[in-house]
Amino acid sequence: MIDVQFFSVLFLGIMVGIFHAFDADHIVAMATLVNQKSKKKQVLKYAIKWGGGHGGILLVLGCLLAFVGFELPVWFVHYSEVLVGVVLIYLGIRLWSFLKRSSLIKKETVEATSKKHDHVPLFIGMLHGVAGSAPVLALLPNMLESQFILHIALFSLGCLLGMFGFGLVLGTFQVYVKHLNHNAANVFTRLLSIMSVSLGTYWIFS
Repeated sequence: MIDVQFFSVLFLGIMVGIFHAFDADHIVAMATLVNQKSKKKQVLKYAIKWGGGHGGILLVLGCLLAFVGFELPVWFVHYSEVLVGVVLIYLGIRLWSFLKRSSLIKKETVEATSKKHDHVPLFIGMLHGVAGSAPVLALLPNMLESQFILHIALFSLGCLLGMFGFGLVLGTFQVYVKHLNHNAANVFTRLLSIMSVSLGTYWIFS
């Protein structure tokens, strides 16, 4: 007989993860990072890497806490959150700079250069995972170890699915706007750059 409560827990864990993927810092960081990508496939690849980094580091931290008792120091998590703000500012400035350079650099050169940053979304996902780890890891005292690890795994899967969905929508939108009107695409890029710098500044000083 199907255990309704068990499947409810599965569904809840995944859904919480999906909603978590749409936190403002996650969305702005990913949108800013992939804005210069011209193909939807590239955007989706970056989204998957972000989700893998975010979920992977949470699983590692969860296992360390549940089976070894190791927990990241509070100061480390705090400065990870500050670093999220710094990264947002950096991504915003880099995007604005990319827009200025793009008219002077051939497309082939830009795409070749961008390949050097293939692991950036993975590291950004890991940073977001560490910065937001405290609320997730705080659930351990109320759960069995196996339930705790399962919850983190489902939460991480939800984050991956959520970011994949966002990447799919964003990639489709970017391709559409770039084909529709080049000037509109540039305006969108500038607004995204300003939003990233503004959110990063707020993140650091809030």
